[in-house]
Amino acid sequence: MLTRIEIDGFKSFRNFELDIPPFLVIIGRNAAGKSNLFDAIQLLSRLAGEPVLEAAQHMRGDVVDLFHRHTAGSQVDRMSFAVEVLLDRSVTDAFGDTAEVNHSRLRYELEIELRSTGHSGAKRPYVVREAVRRLRKSDDRWMARPDVEQWKRLAVYHGGGVDLLETEQDDQGRPVFSIRQQGNQGRKRKLPASAATATVLSSLTTATDFPLLYALKRELQSWRLLHLDPSALRTPDSYDDPDSLAANGAHLANTLRRLADETGTDDRPEGALNDLSADLATVIPGVTRVRLAEDDARRQRQVEVITREEAPFSARVASDGTLRAIALLAALYDPRGAGLICFEEPENGIFPQRLAQFVRYLRTLVTRAPASKSEGSALTQLILSSHSPAILRALEPVQSDLRTDAIFLDVVTRVRRDEPRSRVSRWRSIAGDGLFAIRNAVDMGKVVGRTEIDEFEVLAELDG
Repeated sequence: MLTRIEIDGFKSFRNFELDIPPFLVIIGRNAAGKSNLFDAIQLLSRLAGEPVLEAAQHMRGDVVDLFHRHTAGSQVDRMSFAVEVLLDRSVTDAFGDTAEVNHSRLRYELEIELRSTGHSGAKRPYVVREAVRRLRKSDDRWMARPDVEQWKRLAVYHGGGVDLLETEQDDQGRPVFSIRQQGNQGRKRKLPASAATATVLSSLTTATDFPLLYALKRELQSWRLLHLDPSALRTPDSYDDPDSLAANGAHLANTLRRLADETGTDDRPEGALNDLSADLATVIPGVTRVRLAEDDARRQRQVEVITREEAPFSARVASDGTLRAIALLAALYDPRGAGLICFEEPENGIFPQRLAQFVRYLRTLVTRAPASKSEGSALTQLILSSHSPAILRALEPVQSDLRTDAIFLDVVTRVRRDEPRSRVSRWRSIAGDGLFAIRNAVDMGKVVGRTEIDEFEVLAELDG
C-alpha cells in the first residue's frame, strides 16, 4: 500500500508531496496533472523491474519529456521520487520461496539524471541515487492519521530506522549502491553507481537474500493503472490464456472464472461472482447477473450479461460503461489482492443517480482490511481521478473541517529567485461540512471551499 509520494522534477511536479489513504479521489480540470501523477506511480512500478530507458519509453511522450520544463523552455536534468509503503506480511518469489516481512513500513528514494551521451545529441537517463530505509514507529507520521485506523494494526516494526540500501562512496570516491544483508550484521553487497542504467530493486530475483527489499520490489510492481480498452474487454479468452486482469482489461473472462473458483463454496458455487453481480445490478439499470459462457469445443470463455427483460447478451455487444464497471469490480474482488489500482473517470457509463452507490461499493471493497496481522491477506488500494464534479458529489458528506478521501488538483505558477518560472501541479484539501473552523484557510486559497467547487462545476459543464 502506498501511503506517501514525493515528486520533484517529473513532468509538472516540483517539490510535490502527498499522503495517500487507502481510498482517494482526485478531482481537477483537464491538464491539472492528474494523469501525470498516475504516470509517476506507473514509472516507479516499471523501474522496479525494468531498465530506466525501457521503463521511460513506456510513458507518454519521449524520455526528455518526463523531465520538468520551465515556462521559458529550459529543462531540469534530474527527477527524484520518494514513497512510503505498507508491505504485506509475506512475499513469495517466482521460484516458490516465501519470506516473512518482519518490518512492513519502508521509505524508498530514487533519483534519476538525464545525461548527454555524445555528439549524436542523444540523452539517456541514469540512476544516480537509490535508498531504502526502515521507518521507526516513533517517527512514522502515517500512524497519526485518523482515517487509517483499521490498517495501523497491520504494520509491524522490527528494530530502528536502518538503511537497507544506500548510495555512498567507495575508497576511491566512486559512487556505489550499498545493500545491507537481512538484519543489522553482515557485510554489505556493493554495486557500482557511476553509470547505472537500472535500479537495484530491478536486479533482485529471489526473496531469500534480501526479503524486505524484494517485498518492496513486488509492492511497487503491483501498482497499476487500469486503462481499460473496450476491444480488449470484449475479446473472448482461450482456456489457456492468463487468468489475471491486464491493464487494458484483457482476460476479463478468465479472471472472473478464477474469481468464482477460488471463492466458491458448496452453497455458493460462483462465490464472489454473485456479489459482483449484485453490485453491478445496483448501478447498471436492468442488469441482474454476470455469468460466463463456456465453449468447450473451441476452448473459449466469454462474459455474458443477464438483464430482466432481454435474453443474455455477450460482452461483444455490452456497453463500454457496463464492461468498465465489471472489470473494476473484478479487480477489487480478486482474492489475490488488487494492490494499488489507479483508475480514471469512474463515472463514465454510470447513471448519475447510481454513481454514489457505485462509489460506496468501491470504497467498501477497498476497506476490507484483514482482521488480524496474521491473516496475510493482500492489501487493496484505489485512487480515482476525474475532471467531473459528479464524482465529488457521489462521496458521502463529512462533518469534519477537511475531507480525507478527496483532494483538488490544479496548476499554478511557481516563482523563485534561484530558478526560472514554472507551471506546476499542486494539491489542496477540500472543505468538509465543518467549514467554519478553516474559513481563513479557504479565504487564503489553501483549501478548496464551496464557492470554488461551484465554479469548478460550472467550468466542467462548459468544458463538456
